[in-house]
Order: sequence, then structure tokens, then C-alpha cells
Amino acid sequence: MNRILILCTLLLCATRGTGQNDVTLNVVPRMEQADTTCHFRPQQLVAPVALIALGTWGLTDDNPVDWLAQKARYDMNPDCTKTKADEYLQYVPTGVHLVLGFVPGVKARHNFRDRVLASATANLLMAAATNTVKYTVKERRPDSGKRNSFFSGHTATAFTGAELVRIEYGWGYGSAAYAVATTTAFLRVWNKRHWVGDVVAGAGAGILCAQAGYWMLPVWKRVLGIEQRDARRRMKKENAPLVVGTPFYLPDERAVGLSCSIVL
Repeated sequence: MNRILILCTLLLCATRGTGQNDVTLNVVPRMEQADTTCHFRPQQLVAPVALIALGTWGLTDDNPVDWLAQKARYDMNPDCTKTKADEYLQYVPTGVHLVLGFVPGVKARHNFRDRVLASATANLLMAAATNTVKYTVKERRPDSGKRNSFFSGHTATAFTGAELVRIEYGWGYGSAAYAVATTTAFLRVWNKRHWVGDVVAGAGAGILCAQAGYWMLPVWKRVLGIEQRDARRRMKKENAPLVVGTPFYLPDERAVGLSCSIVL
């Protein structure tokens, strides 16, 4: 629409005082920065694919990963002291990803709605991948005859949440989330529920699923019509009136006023 300049002068009051310089106040819409967290980049695949490959290597015999797995099984925690901390720690990073943005002073890259969409997508992909691989590979667990060890679902859950936190809030909070995820992976081996290769591959799978959750975010927003609603809101902000206010003082009339310009 054509921009119309409306000049209105508002006399606020008549009063005694001394002269002062004019002050101009500009009120302009804030420009939003482009979101780059949902863009796929090939280098994002390096870490998760390397971890998955390394963990898969542990399924074979007589390699460094298998040797480390055997050492952990027989030499670490010989008394088989159990802890249930890993049962709860696995969910901490995902919970933090969803609620940390409500903490004053913490800047999230996306609103709560988008965080829920990204988290739900990532965790659904992770659950599907975990169960598919578990019952396809049928690796035996260290502590029982059950053949659903590879890869670790607890570890995948924890690392999915950790990567979600890193993407959303940066490495500052992401490092703490990764520490929780690493502790979860260690405890799965400590409790003799998984081999070392299981948790390494689970970590890679979790990271990859978290990234996929954000890659899919623009798709869901288009499918659900969210993108169009957000675009309309942005247009309203961009078309918001521009207000320029200039206070003034008239010493002869002993009056002060405000010159207000509004551009629609």
C-alpha cells in the first residue's frame, strides 16, 4: 500500500521552563534473522555416521571396539553394582530442550511450538530406528540371553535430546546436555546392559535423528499450514506504522509540545 505521511502536532501543556534540544524517537519494526538451523549440510553427517560405523564395527570379533567391550564386561564393575539413574537421565536432555526457552535470559532459536515439532519428529525417528535395528541385528546382551542389545535405546534417547539442546541453545547448554547423555551411555555399560559398541552406535543414531527432526521442521510447517500463518504475522509486523516523535519547547509561549509523524 502507498505510504502516507501524517503529521500531527500535539500540544501537551503550557508551562514555565528553559529551552532544550529536540529529541527524535523512531519506532520501527524489528527485522527477523533468517533461520539456518533447519538447513541440511553434508558435514552434519560426519560425526553421527562415524559413531554408527564405529559401533557397528564392534559387532565383529577381534577388533579394538570388541576388545574394549570385553574388558568393560569382565573388568569394570565386577560386583555388578546396579543403578537406575540411567533410566531417568535419558529423558533429561529432551525435557531441557522443551522448557529451557522459558527461563528468563535464555534465548531459544525457535518458539515452543516448533521445539515440540522438532522433538517429536526426532524421537519418533529414533524410536523407529532403534526398534528396527534391535530386532534385525539381534545382538545378545551382556547380562542375559536376550537378543536386542544393538543399539542402545537409552543412549539414543539421551543423545537425541542432547543434540536438540545444542541446536536450539548452542554449545554452552549443549555441552551440559552432552555430559548427561555421556553419563547415560556409561551407565548402560556399567550396568552390563550393553556392549561398548551398542552405546557408541546409539549415540550416533541419536545425533542423526535430532538433526533430522530440525530438517523436517519446515516440511511440517508447510503441511500443517503454520508457514502461511507465520508469513502473515511477519507481513503485519513489516507493515506496522513508523512513528517518529519530536518533543519541542516554545520559550516565548512558555509551552512544550510533541511533533508526531506517523508513516502507514
